[in-house]
Amino acid sequence: MTFKTWLLFLAMETALSLSPGPAVFYVVSQGVRGALRRTLPAVAGILTANGIYFALSATSLGAIIAASARFFTVAKWVGAAYLIYLGVKALRSAGSMHSVALGEEAAGNEGGLRGVYLGALTLQLANPKALLFFLALLPQFIDPAVSVVSQMLILAATSMLPELCILTAYGWLAHRAVHASVRFGVTGNMNRWLARIEGAGLLGCATLVLKFSRGN
Repeated sequence: MTFKTWLLFLAMETALSLSPGPAVFYVVSQGVRGALRRTLPAVAGILTANGIYFALSATSLGAIIAASARFFTVAKWVGAAYLIYLGVKALRSAGSMHSVALGEEAAGNEGGLRGVYLGALTLQLANPKALLFFLALLPQFIDPAVSVVSQMLILAATSMLPELCILTAYGWLAHRAVHASVRFGVTGNMNRWLARIEGAGLLGCATLVLKFSRGN
């Protein structure tokens, strides 16, 4: 892997991390509810799933999964169903004055934090675009004449560091926006609108997931 190839991968990974998608919406929704205390477990779940994908990409199992039409279809529908569930849940919560509260009490619940982590892990593992990126596109950056393991480790670090920073920033900024609304006494309206935006965004992502095909 040349330095030029590494820079191309870094630019692509950064752009993908910045673009709104299921992972970003999930992290933002958790950041709104509990600042970094809920943002970090969500980001950890996303990155854990990415780590699993990197491991699969380094093995022949990755090629088998990428070639399996049935696995791709199942992953697509599971991912879309989970996004729809989260979207509907957010829209239903919009009717409550506390729909997107700062959530210090919930954030202190360790079981709740485990749920945040597992939800992010499930969401990313069932994301067909992430699946194809790691199992089909990622190998294109690997030079077969050089150690695959060392290249994978470099690409993993290159992928996870910017995504960690970007997703954490998304969650923190979302929480600060809600915190600012408290100061101006518009928390109730802000909470309802944030929940509606979150729900609509997640349902939109579900639609895109369902429309996604291997040719995209």
